[in-house]
Amino acid sequence: MKNIFGILCLSFFIPGCGNNKNIANQKNESNEIPQSSTSGQSKTMLQNGVDFFATGSQPTNWQLTINYDDTVRFNADDGLAIKFAYNQLKKEFTKDKTVYSVKIKMGNVVINILEKICTVPTIREVFKKEVTVSLNSITYSGCGKFLADDNLNNKWTLEKIGNTPIDPTEYNKIPSVEFNIVEGTISGNDGCNTIGGKIEVQGKRIQFSQLFSTKMACNKKSIEKIIAEQINGNIVSYYFKDNKLYLYLPDDNLLGFKKQTAQQK
Repeated sequence: MKNIFGILCLSFFIPGCGNNKNIANQKNESNEIPQSSTSGQSKTMLQNGVDFFATGSQPTNWQLTINYDDTVRFNADDGLAIKFAYNQLKKEFTKDKTVYSVKIKMGNVVINILEKICTVPTIREVFKKEVTVSLNSITYSGCGKFLADDNLNNKWTLEKIGNTPIDPTEYNKIPSVEFNIVEGTISGNDGCNTIGGKIEVQGKRIQFSQLFSTKMACNKKSIEKIIAEQINGNIVSYYFKDNKLYLYLPDDNLLGFKKQTAQQK
């Protein structure tokens, strides 16, 4: 699992794990995908483990979901319904494009995800990804997006590192972060210096890039080293428990945050 804050890698997706079964032309309940990308259904998909969602109407209505820890599912109104494990995919990453490919019994599946503003005529939403899904000579085109937990859109103060609560008196100011999912930004402080940068929430993970920091000297603690060694240039997993935010670092350590109160803000 991965990390948070830094000048980031270029990859758009993270490998997961799953079973090794290809299943084609199945229409059972386990292969069904919610039929729109409204916020309520996006939340349900995220709770069910979906990290990426795409939909389109060319050449017919279709939908795609990707769970990095499990399964890729594709359904179309023409009757095509396939699923396969995410870890079966061959992956190619460039700055603005991700290409997934896999060979199944029905033929070769290729998924192209391009960084480009995109709209679907039947949905009142602007997507940030242009998506095509091809099976042999048939190509389905549409738009896609990463899902995100809106609970991230808050100001969070550091409460513990690992299982050890921090002592606020040891810092010039308590380390804190604020996420803005829509704007794709993070801001805050490391206990000494102000930090900021860009983020892309990718389902249950966060990609941080172009992070910057002021360079003020401090005579007390900061989490600058954690940011530099465990967060900068990486992707982290996050989760919520008891209304607190946890970031899972690559060294298997945790940063635990609590929401700032009105008085703290």
